[in-house]
Amino acid sequence: MTWFGTVSAWAAVLVGLAFGALTAMSFDWQSPAVALINGISAILLLLAAFRTLRKMSGGLRLLCGAWGLIAGLSIERLFAFSELNVWAVIVLTLASISALGLALTVLHKESK
Repeated sequence: MTWFGTVSAWAAVLVGLAFGALTAMSFDWQSPAVALINGISAILLLLAAFRTLRKMSGGLRLLCGAWGLIAGLSIERLFAFSELNVWAVIVLTLASISALGLALTVLHKESK
């Protein structure tokens, strides 16, 4: 149970980097607000992972909030797809990983 936070933080590093790369590759000047939200979400997830892995104050709380934000954004994007295609599967996978990361963070037990 004490390793849930560490696993969630390392998953946050991977998802944060992937989310940031996806944001950078799909940047569109027609809708910069979406790119800004995605970029801030990726930075928030990476910052939360850093604080959690370094065992800094508030790291797990920030990680929980970041996972919740990413999961919410991913689930919201699922409603944009009318049929199952490659992008829908990618977004569904991201939403599933985010929900799993959120669950791991919430279920983490600290040892003192």
